[in-house]
Amino acid sequence: MRNRHIKDINTDFFDPCFNYLVENGFENTSIRDLCGELGLSPGSIYYLFEDKNEVFINVVRYGTGKVADRLFEFAFTTMENPEVFFETFIDEVDKYKKEFRLIFQFAASPTYGDHIRDKSEGFKFVYERYIIRLSEILGAPYTEIMPIIYMIISVLSDYVLWEDYDVSKMQMDYLYQIIKTKFLDKKVSEATEEETDLPSIEVE
Repeated sequence: MRNRHIKDINTDFFDPCFNYLVENGFENTSIRDLCGELGLSPGSIYYLFEDKNEVFINVVRYGTGKVADRLFEFAFTTMENPEVFFETFIDEVDKYKKEFRLIFQFAASPTYGDHIRDKSEGFKFVYERYIIRLSEILGAPYTEIMPIIYMIISVLSDYVLWEDYDVSKMQMDYLYQIIKTKFLDKKVSEATEEETDLPSIEVE
């Protein structure tokens, strides 16, 4: 399996590298470790990246985007019934706790943190498009839904760090009540008013 070639950078390199770092951490992982895990020669890796730091930065950026995409897709599939989303979100986050712990450790690292934060504007641009889509699903203004999304991200961070399920569920229940009061109840009320305003049809 040695000297296997990288045909697809995502499936052949970023995915298995990210999974390896999730299980083993990045502080004690070397390029030799990755080569042994992936069946690659060091030359294959250094042909694409200057050094270990550049490898790790690109791998974790890829993994961060992949996990975030999965959570947003979960939001899109459940947000038609927001109560389901807020009820099950913490259970969905449970699937990615190890991935998020790696990401948080990486972002807090003196060696790598600045590099990740330098690229955060690109992530924000992508996530803003996701938030616009969610605002359309909920029928809520973007400027009003955006702070709630960032509060949900804060709940996610607290849960990954402290694993206090009951507190995180309580926070999500509270955020659902905000959504319900500000947007959902208003939509129901407006729909009811429209039905009331419909002209009556007399039957002879």
